[in-house]
Amino acid sequence: MFCRNCGEENPENAVFCKNCGAKLKEEVKKAEVIDTPVKNQNNNYNNNQQTTQTTTTKSSSSDSGSWIACCCVGLFLIFIISALFSGF
Repeated sequence: MFCRNCGEENPENAVFCKNCGAKLKEEVKKAEVIDTPVKNQNNNYNNNQQTTQTTTTKSSSSDSGSWIACCCVGLFLIFIISALFSGF
């Protein structure tokens, strides 16, 4: 066994270096291994997974109602602006 401090060769059963006096064998603490269960990250994964798509359709009555309202407001603004410029 060699000393980590000075490199001197020492007997295998030596605790301290015969040259520099440094401690040769340090108690090696074994790391404690803790087994923890691993959760499946893909809980929704299925080999034969089928996806369904849902589509939402807006009713055409709300679209046409807003279109009519915009046209009425536009016509009203045109009427007001033309009245202001004509001196009415």
